[in-house]
Amino acid sequence: MKIFPKSVLVLALCAPSVMAVEYQFYGRFDYSLTHSDSGSATHNNKAGLVLENNFSRLGIKGRSELASNTEIFYQIEVGVNGGSQDKTSNPFSSRPTYLGIRHQNYGSLAFGRIDPVFKMAKGTVDAMDMYSLKHDRLFAGDKRWGDSLEYKSPKWQKLQLGVSYLLEDNYYKVGDQRRDLGNYQVAVTYGDKFFKSSDLYLAAAYSDGMEDVRAYRGVVQYRMDALTLGTMIQHSELVNESATQWQQRDGIGFITSAKYALGAWLFKAEVGYDDSGTGVIANRLYKSKGDLVTAVPEVSQWAIGAEYKLSKSARIHSELGQFDVKQHQDFDDTIVSLGFRYDF
Repeated sequence: MKIFPKSVLVLALCAPSVMAVEYQFYGRFDYSLTHSDSGSATHNNKAGLVLENNFSRLGIKGRSELASNTEIFYQIEVGVNGGSQDKTSNPFSSRPTYLGIRHQNYGSLAFGRIDPVFKMAKGTVDAMDMYSLKHDRLFAGDKRWGDSLEYKSPKWQKLQLGVSYLLEDNYYKVGDQRRDLGNYQVAVTYGDKFFKSSDLYLAAAYSDGMEDVRAYRGVVQYRMDALTLGTMIQHSELVNESATQWQQRDGIGFITSAKYALGAWLFKAEVGYDDSGTGVIANRLYKSKGDLVTAVPEVSQWAIGAEYKLSKSARIHSELGQFDVKQHQDFDDTIVSLGFRYDF
């Protein structure tokens, strides 16, 4: 890990001579000054006034033609954590890193650490994505996996099929019941999350075993000029038999969001609920109290936010919201956040 940052810099500096014809060196810095009542929702699980790193990153991605209609594509990305005091000894972390091959008529197949199709089916429905008010505080399903395969079909009439498969031998020892799960995901999408081909985006996805859940997810987003509305509904069932109270952790969650663009401003609002006991806040509750949690926590959320673009690359953003944890008020959390993001 100590030599990896040097490798990234060498790739960036030498890119013109060693990389494919089409490549991009990119990055993002995103920090928030956040106040949290309990710390149950913050990235680092800390209460009070904290500086949060909203997944700052550095990477290279590109492609190279192999033959007519066939190309190699790749991405090497690391999380940049050096600005956080508790990451002093580990200033870089793993993010999407993969190699793949794509054919115009048959689709693409990639190998490595990839955002799985169940996660990506959400589109941009989570108006608070990347921040402490994001939907994974409510329900699971968005973990990125290494040692995985991903296939995506060509698009047909705006429809696309995606399949992710986890090589479980890299994760689970012999005797671990999770080896016997499917450890795959399937998703079908219509349109695209940036609304380039349609003002409507739809997705249906299924996950069997990955992130220790069996889950179904449905997503609807619709754009009407400057207003974008969206809903994501998910049924989640915990299938890790070694987890605390795993038999009880089964339920429904949802988020509903609205975004409105006005000049350089983007205004956001979101509400959500989950009673499956599979999200970040529920997992932190079970870890803290164990078998003292006799009923699956019901977690509800509201959030509002605004972004202001200073330029194409820079923006200021602010978020305000609350999580309510039924039966466990000590895990309720109020988030107030002011942040700055810069892309290059």
